[in-house]
Amino acid sequence: MTPPIRKTKFVEEWIDMGPKIPVPRVDWIREKKLDVAYGGDPLQKMDIYYPNEVQKESYPVVILVHGGGFAMCDKRDWHVYPGFHALGRGFALVSVNYRLVPQVSYPAESDDLKRAVLYLRKHAPSLRLQEENFFLYGTSAGGNLVTIVGMEGAQSRGTEEDFHVNAVAALCPLLNFPDWLKTAPWYMKMMPSMRKALVGYLGGNPKKNPQLAKRASADREIPPHPPAFYLQHGDKDPAVPVQQSIKFHEKLKASGHFAEGDLVLDVLKDTPHAGAGPEFLEETNVLPILKFFDRKRLGESEI
Repeated sequence: MTPPIRKTKFVEEWIDMGPKIPVPRVDWIREKKLDVAYGGDPLQKMDIYYPNEVQKESYPVVILVHGGGFAMCDKRDWHVYPGFHALGRGFALVSVNYRLVPQVSYPAESDDLKRAVLYLRKHAPSLRLQEENFFLYGTSAGGNLVTIVGMEGAQSRGTEEDFHVNAVAALCPLLNFPDWLKTAPWYMKMMPSMRKALVGYLGGNPKKNPQLAKRASADREIPPHPPAFYLQHGDKDPAVPVQQSIKFHEKLKASGHFAEGDLVLDVLKDTPHAGAGPEFLEETNVLPILKFFDRKRLGESEI
C-alpha cells in the first residue's frame, strides 16, 4: 500500500500524483547516478542523488533502505520520498535495492546492504561522499536490515572490510521475530503473502523451528561501540507493534554503551505502520532524524 501524500509545496515537484499510485519523481534532481551496480545481480543496484542547492566537493550521505516484508518494494518507490528532505539539507542520498524473497533468504538481504556500504566506502572519493559520515535509514523490513548492519558494522571497525556507520534510523522496524509471532495480530500472521514472505525469508516455518526466527532478529547483543540510534514508531502500528522499538530502546539504554543524546525513541501518536499513512514521509517527522544525523557528523554541521 502506498501512503497518501498530504498537499505540500513539494508535492508537485517531488511526486507524480496520478493516475493511480503516487510515484516519487527524480527529474528535478540535477545530479544523480542511477542503477549503480554494487554486485552482479539485477537487484544489487543503488541510486545516488546529490543536493541541488549545496555544491560541495564531498557530502555526508544518508543510505536509505526500503521496506516491503523482505519480499517487495523498490529503491525508487514511495520509500525514497523522506530522502528528498535530506537532499535539501546538504546530504547526498543513496537509495539501495537488495535481493528479495523468494530469490534469497536470511542473511542474504543484510549481506547485500553490507556489500552496498562497502562499495560506497571504497568508491567514496570518486562518488564525492564523505567516508567518515555514513548514515543508515530503514523502514519496517528495512529497519531490521539497517539495525543488523549498523550493529555488525560497529564490530568491523579497523578491519579490511570496515562498513561501520555513524548512526542508524530504524522506522517501525521488525526487530524480534519471536516476539512478533506472539504479539502481531492474527490477521497479519495468517495473511498468505505475509506468511509466505516470512517463511521464505527465515528459510523455514518459524513455528516448527523457533531458532529460525531467533537468528534473523536484529535486537541482538550490543557491541561496545555501537552507532547512535534513532527509533521511530507509530503507537497504533498493527503490523509491527510499537513494543518492538520500546523494548529495543530499553535494551540499548541498559547496555551502557550510549552517550547522552546518542539514543532516541520517537513514538508517533495515533500513527499506524509506514505505508498505511503519510506520517513517516512528512517533514515534521523526518527533520528530527536528519538533525540527529547532523549532530553525529564528523566536521562542520549544516543544519
